[in-house]
Amino acid sequence: LLLVAALIPTWAAPSSFETGVIQRSDGGAFQLNTVPTVARLASGKLLAVWAVYAKPEWRGRIVAASSTDQGRTWSAPHELIKTPGMDDADPNILVDGKRTFVYSTTIPLRMKRITGSKVFMVQSDDEGATWTKPVEIPFPYKYLVGKVQNGIKLMDGTLAMGFSWDLWAQNDNPARTEGEMNLASGVLLSKDGVHWTPYGQIHAWLEKITSFSTNGLGEPALVQLANGDLLMILRTGTMFHYESRSHDGGLSWDPPCPSTVIGHNNPVSLWRLDQKPEEIIVAFNNSPLNRWPLSVAISADGGVNWSKPRDIATTNGLDVSYPSITQNPDETFLAIWQLELEEGVREEIHWARFSRAWVLGEEP
Repeated sequence: LLLVAALIPTWAAPSSFETGVIQRSDGGAFQLNTVPTVARLASGKLLAVWAVYAKPEWRGRIVAASSTDQGRTWSAPHELIKTPGMDDADPNILVDGKRTFVYSTTIPLRMKRITGSKVFMVQSDDEGATWTKPVEIPFPYKYLVGKVQNGIKLMDGTLAMGFSWDLWAQNDNPARTEGEMNLASGVLLSKDGVHWTPYGQIHAWLEKITSFSTNGLGEPALVQLANGDLLMILRTGTMFHYESRSHDGGLSWDPPCPSTVIGHNNPVSLWRLDQKPEEIIVAFNNSPLNRWPLSVAISADGGVNWSKPRDIATTNGLDVSYPSITQNPDETFLAIWQLELEEGVREEIHWARFSRAWVLGEEP
């Protein structure tokens, strides 16, 4: 099992570990920066997207920034999705060769109950230099959520994306708060990134350890293992994540069971290593209760056992959460996350860059 790492003070990053900031909280147009994801494009350039809330509007919009030096510096963010009268949030990315898609979860402003959501999509065919106008992607779910990790391209060319939905909203009995939702998860499969078919209904009744945490299983992270199986690690309200596996490309899923990855009410991020495809890396909050520290570990047996976690970010009680991880052309990893600030309702997007050897403790 993964062990909870002790909280440690901020350290000076050695040469094998670098960290920095993509977007500061500025007290204005970029007051709140949330739920970031990062992907490597066909050329090796990195693309990060996240939701931004301006003060005092508190209405989400989706923005993107890019890096051409493997994550060390980033362009100024530019707007991708801003839907009139709606709150655009929880974006994710899908890379299919030279095509790049970004999807939102968009809800009406000031909902009294969590009744429904929409999904909007933009597409770029030129490494993010230009984007199409947002278009709505229809789905047979009233409140489709949980697309907070990137879609992936399977070995057979199928596009796959984990997602979750609220069973109460689907049955016309919507929740008032996130803690009242009852989430099930599955996978969306597509050949073109535009038309998607849902598969699976992964769900479990679990005893929550906090009142505000969600019921059921949500916000899945998805990876294809070297043997072709799909592994999904899901957010829960317990002290551990749950997992499910598919042996037929996502068409059917094993009953969910506790994962060996610690975590409470927060998603993880997964990546299969480019040069060592038998290995996968996870970024996660290594705590049974808190959203700190943020750690990484590597598995060589499909997520059954993991290396000793190494912290990439920690605080004295403020959240470092919603990680997303990818790999650079030079084989280093690039992880990003949202950092809660002590000054109030403010969050920033931070990054860390590190090697496999550093994760495994072979470098300082």
